[in-house]
Amino acid sequence: MDVSTVAATVLSAAAGQESLSSLAELVGSLTGSTAASEATPETVYELLVTTTTTSPPEDEPDDTEEPPPEDEEKVSSQALLILVSLLIAALLTSYYLQRWKIRTVHETVLSIFAGMVVGLVLRFSTGSYIKRIVTFDHTIFFNMLLPPIILNCGYNLQKTSVARNIPSVLTFAFIGTAISAVVIGVLVQIYSFTGIESIGFSFLDSLILGTILSATDPVTILAVFEQLRVDPKLFSIIFGETVFND
Repeated sequence: MDVSTVAATVLSAAAGQESLSSLAELVGSLTGSTAASEATPETVYELLVTTTTTSPPEDEPDDTEEPPPEDEEKVSSQALLILVSLLIAALLTSYYLQRWKIRTVHETVLSIFAGMVVGLVLRFSTGSYIKRIVTFDHTIFFNMLLPPIILNCGYNLQKTSVARNIPSVLTFAFIGTAISAVVIGVLVQIYSFTGIESIGFSFLDSLILGTILSATDPVTILAVFEQLRVDPKLFSIIFGETVFND
Protein backbone atom coordinates (compact mmCIF):
# COMPACT_ATOMS: atom_id res chain seq x y z
CA MET A 1 0.00 0.00 0.00
CA ASP A 2 1.30 3.47 -0.82
CA VAL A 3 2.30 5.33 2.37
CA SER A 4 1.32 8.72 0.97
CA THR A 5 -2.18 7.42 0.15
CA VAL A 6 -2.72 6.12 3.69
CA ALA A 7 -1.41 9.32 5.26
CA ALA A 8 -3.57 11.55 3.06
CA THR A 9 -6.66 9.47 3.78
CA VAL A 10 -6.08 9.49 7.54
CA LEU A 11 -5.46 13.24 7.59
CA SER A 12 -8.60 13.93 5.59
CA ALA A 13 -10.58 11.71 7.92
CA ALA A 14 -9.15 13.46 10.96
CA ALA A 15 -9.96 16.85 9.44
CA GLY A 16 -13.56 15.74 9.14
CA GLN A 17 -13.52 14.88 12.86
CA GLU A 18 -14.66 11.31 12.35
CA SER A 19 -14.70 8.97 15.29
CA LEU A 20 -11.80 6.72 16.25
CA SER A 21 -13.70 3.65 15.15
CA SER A 22 -14.24 5.14 11.70
CA LEU A 23 -10.51 5.81 11.42
CA ALA A 24 -9.74 2.25 12.47
CA GLU A 25 -12.18 0.83 9.94
CA LEU A 26 -10.78 3.08 7.24
CA VAL A 27 -7.17 2.12 7.89
CA GLY A 28 -8.16 -1.51 8.22
CA SER A 29 -9.90 -1.46 4.85
CA LEU A 30 -6.85 0.15 3.24
CA THR A 31 -4.41 -2.30 4.75
CA GLY A 32 -6.58 -5.39 4.55
CA SER A 33 -6.52 -5.88 8.32
CA THR A 34 -9.36 -7.59 10.18
CA ALA A 35 -8.54 -6.02 13.55
CA ALA A 36 -10.21 -2.74 12.71
CA SER A 37 -13.32 -3.55 14.73
CA GLU A 38 -11.59 -2.71 18.00
CA ALA A 39 -11.59 1.08 17.97
CA THR A 40 -8.65 1.75 20.27
CA PRO A 41 -5.74 4.13 19.76
CA GLU A 42 -3.34 1.18 19.95
CA THR A 43 -5.14 -0.55 17.08
CA VAL A 44 -4.98 2.51 14.82
CA TYR A 45 -1.33 3.04 15.72
CA GLU A 46 -0.39 -0.56 14.98
CA LEU A 47 -2.22 -0.46 11.66
CA LEU A 48 -0.45 2.73 10.63
CA VAL A 49 2.96 1.41 11.71
CA THR A 50 2.36 -1.84 9.83
CA THR A 51 1.42 0.07 6.70
CA THR A 52 4.21 2.65 6.76
CA THR A 53 7.05 0.28 7.70
CA THR A 54 6.65 -2.30 4.98
CA SER A 55 9.93 -3.79 3.90
CA PRO A 56 11.23 -2.70 0.46
CA PRO A 57 11.04 -5.25 -2.32
CA GLU A 58 13.97 -7.56 -2.66
CA ASP A 59 16.40 -6.80 -5.43
CA GLU A 60 16.23 -9.02 -8.44
CA PRO A 61 19.26 -11.23 -9.05
CA ASP A 62 21.85 -9.59 -11.24
CA ASP A 63 23.04 -11.78 -14.08
CA THR A 64 26.18 -9.67 -14.48
CA GLU A 65 27.57 -10.75 -11.09
CA GLU A 66 30.35 -13.28 -11.21
CA PRO A 67 29.38 -16.80 -10.12
CA PRO A 68 31.07 -18.69 -7.27
CA PRO A 69 34.59 -20.02 -7.94
CA GLU A 70 33.45 -23.57 -8.70
CA ASP A 71 30.79 -22.32 -11.13
CA GLU A 72 33.23 -19.82 -12.63
CA GLU A 73 35.69 -22.60 -13.46
CA LYS A 74 32.91 -24.63 -15.08
CA VAL A 75 31.70 -21.68 -17.17
CA SER A 76 35.26 -20.82 -18.19
CA SER A 77 35.79 -24.40 -19.34
CA GLN A 78 32.62 -24.24 -21.43
CA ALA A 79 33.71 -20.95 -23.01
CA LEU A 80 37.16 -22.37 -23.79
CA LEU A 81 35.54 -25.43 -25.35
CA ILE A 82 33.38 -23.21 -27.57
CA LEU A 83 36.35 -21.13 -28.77
CA VAL A 84 38.56 -24.16 -29.41
CA SER A 85 35.74 -25.92 -31.26
CA LEU A 86 35.26 -22.90 -33.51
CA LEU A 87 39.00 -22.76 -34.20
CA ILE A 88 39.18 -26.47 -35.05
CA ALA A 89 36.09 -26.15 -37.27
CA ALA A 90 37.70 -23.23 -39.14
CA LEU A 91 40.94 -25.18 -39.68
CA LEU A 92 39.10 -28.27 -40.90
CA THR A 93 36.94 -26.17 -43.20
CA SER A 94 40.01 -24.53 -44.71
CA TYR A 95 41.73 -27.88 -45.17
CA TYR A 96 38.82 -29.62 -46.90
CA LEU A 97 38.00 -26.64 -49.10
CA GLN A 98 41.56 -26.61 -50.39
CA ARG A 99 41.69 -30.39 -50.72
CA TRP A 100 38.42 -30.63 -52.66
CA LYS A 101 39.28 -27.45 -54.61
CA ILE A 102 36.01 -25.68 -53.84
CA ARG A 103 36.15 -22.15 -55.25
CA THR A 104 32.52 -21.08 -54.96
CA VAL A 105 32.77 -20.16 -51.29
CA HIS A 106 35.75 -19.03 -49.23
CA GLU A 107 36.67 -20.35 -45.81
CA THR A 108 36.32 -16.93 -44.20
CA VAL A 109 32.64 -16.77 -45.22
CA LEU A 110 31.92 -20.12 -43.57
CA SER A 111 33.83 -19.05 -40.46
CA ILE A 112 31.79 -15.85 -40.19
CA PHE A 113 28.51 -17.74 -40.50
CA ALA A 114 29.66 -20.30 -37.93
CA GLY A 115 30.45 -17.53 -35.48
CA MET A 116 27.07 -15.89 -36.13
CA VAL A 117 25.23 -19.15 -35.44
CA VAL A 118 27.15 -19.83 -32.23
CA GLY A 119 26.65 -16.24 -31.08
CA LEU A 120 22.91 -16.47 -31.73
CA VAL A 121 22.67 -19.70 -29.73
CA LEU A 122 24.64 -18.21 -26.83
CA ARG A 123 22.53 -15.08 -26.83
CA PHE A 124 19.29 -16.94 -26.17
CA SER A 125 20.47 -19.93 -24.14
CA THR A 126 23.10 -18.94 -21.54
CA GLY A 127 23.82 -16.37 -18.85
CA SER A 128 25.65 -13.11 -19.22
CA TYR A 129 28.92 -14.29 -17.64
CA ILE A 130 29.76 -16.78 -20.37
CA LYS A 131 28.74 -14.19 -22.96
CA ARG A 132 31.35 -11.79 -21.60
CA ILE A 133 34.03 -14.48 -21.78
CA VAL A 134 33.39 -15.41 -25.41
CA THR A 135 32.73 -11.81 -26.53
CA PHE A 136 35.11 -10.53 -29.19
CA ASP A 137 37.95 -8.58 -27.62
CA HIS A 138 39.44 -6.02 -30.02
CA THR A 139 42.54 -5.67 -27.83
CA ILE A 140 43.46 -9.34 -28.28
CA PHE A 141 42.76 -9.11 -32.00
CA PHE A 142 44.89 -6.03 -32.66
CA ASN A 143 47.73 -7.03 -30.32
CA MET A 144 47.94 -10.81 -30.88
CA LEU A 145 46.12 -11.89 -34.05
CA LEU A 146 46.53 -9.02 -36.51
CA PRO A 147 50.35 -8.49 -36.24
CA PRO A 148 51.23 -12.03 -37.44
CA ILE A 149 48.87 -11.62 -40.41
CA ILE A 150 50.40 -8.28 -41.40
CA LEU A 151 53.90 -9.67 -40.84
CA ASN A 152 53.20 -12.63 -43.08
CA CYS A 153 51.82 -10.42 -45.86
CA GLY A 154 54.68 -7.95 -45.53
CA TYR A 155 57.29 -10.71 -45.53
CA ASN A 156 55.95 -12.19 -48.75
CA LEU A 157 55.30 -8.82 -50.38
CA GLN A 158 57.46 -7.67 -53.26
CA LYS A 159 58.91 -4.39 -52.04
CA THR A 160 59.81 -3.23 -55.52
CA SER A 161 56.18 -3.54 -56.57
CA VAL A 162 55.02 -1.33 -53.71
CA ALA A 163 57.72 1.23 -54.42
CA ARG A 164 56.77 1.27 -58.09
CA ASN A 165 53.12 1.96 -57.26
CA ILE A 166 53.71 4.37 -54.38
CA PRO A 167 51.70 7.25 -55.98
CA SER A 168 48.60 5.05 -56.27
CA VAL A 169 49.12 3.70 -52.75
CA LEU A 170 49.36 7.16 -51.21
CA THR A 171 46.37 8.41 -53.21
CA PHE A 172 44.13 5.62 -51.96
CA ALA A 173 45.53 5.75 -48.43
CA PHE A 174 45.02 9.47 -47.79
CA ILE A 175 42.86 11.17 -50.40
CA GLY A 176 40.64 8.15 -51.00
CA THR A 177 40.10 7.56 -47.29
CA ALA A 178 39.29 11.23 -46.68
CA ILE A 179 36.74 11.29 -49.51
CA SER A 180 35.17 8.05 -48.27
CA ALA A 181 34.92 9.37 -44.70
CA VAL A 182 33.25 12.62 -45.82
CA VAL A 183 30.79 10.84 -48.13
CA ILE A 184 29.78 8.32 -45.45
CA GLY A 185 29.52 11.08 -42.84
CA VAL A 186 27.21 13.16 -45.07
CA LEU A 187 25.01 10.13 -45.82
CA VAL A 188 24.77 9.30 -42.10
CA GLN A 189 23.89 12.91 -41.32
CA ILE A 190 21.15 12.91 -43.98
CA TYR A 191 19.80 9.65 -42.58
CA SER A 192 19.86 11.18 -39.09
CA PHE A 193 17.77 14.14 -40.29
CA THR A 194 15.05 11.83 -41.59
CA GLY A 195 14.30 10.67 -38.04
CA ILE A 196 13.46 7.14 -39.11
CA GLU A 197 15.17 5.52 -36.13
CA SER A 198 15.43 8.59 -33.87
CA ILE A 199 19.20 8.85 -34.38
CA GLY A 200 20.47 12.19 -33.12
CA PHE A 201 23.95 12.33 -34.63
CA SER A 202 25.74 15.62 -34.96
CA PHE A 203 27.84 16.29 -38.05
CA LEU A 204 31.02 15.59 -36.08
CA ASP A 205 29.63 12.24 -34.92
CA SER A 206 28.73 11.38 -38.50
CA LEU A 207 32.26 12.20 -39.70
CA ILE A 208 33.77 10.09 -36.91
CA LEU A 209 31.56 7.16 -37.94
CA GLY A 210 32.58 7.68 -41.57
CA THR A 211 36.25 7.66 -40.56
CA ILE A 212 35.82 4.43 -38.62
CA LEU A 213 34.07 2.72 -41.52
CA SER A 214 36.59 3.98 -44.08
CA ALA A 215 39.77 2.99 -42.26
CA THR A 216 39.21 -0.76 -42.32
CA ASP A 217 41.76 -3.56 -42.61
CA PRO A 218 41.10 -5.77 -45.66
CA VAL A 219 42.77 -8.77 -44.06
CA THR A 220 40.22 -11.17 -45.53
CA ILE A 221 40.61 -9.64 -49.00
CA LEU A 222 44.37 -9.99 -48.84
CA ALA A 223 44.04 -13.64 -47.85
CA VAL A 224 41.71 -14.25 -50.80
CA PHE A 225 44.05 -12.37 -53.17
CA GLU A 226 47.01 -14.42 -52.01
CA GLN A 227 45.13 -17.68 -52.46
CA LEU A 228 43.81 -16.77 -55.91
CA ARG A 229 47.20 -15.40 -57.02
CA VAL A 230 45.82 -12.14 -58.36
CA ASP A 231 47.84 -9.51 -60.18
CA PRO A 232 50.83 -8.53 -57.97
CA LYS A 233 50.20 -4.87 -58.79
CA LEU A 234 46.66 -5.03 -57.38
CA PHE A 235 47.82 -6.94 -54.32
CA SER A 236 50.62 -4.45 -53.62
CA ILE A 237 48.31 -1.44 -53.98
CA ILE A 238 45.68 -2.87 -51.61
CA PHE A 239 48.26 -3.97 -49.06
CA GLY A 240 50.23 -0.71 -49.25
CA GLU A 241 47.03 1.30 -48.83
CA THR A 242 46.21 -0.73 -45.73
CA VAL A 243 49.63 -0.18 -44.18
CA PHE A 244 49.70 3.58 -44.80
CA ASN A 245 46.06 3.93 -43.81
CA ASP A 246 46.70 2.36 -40.41
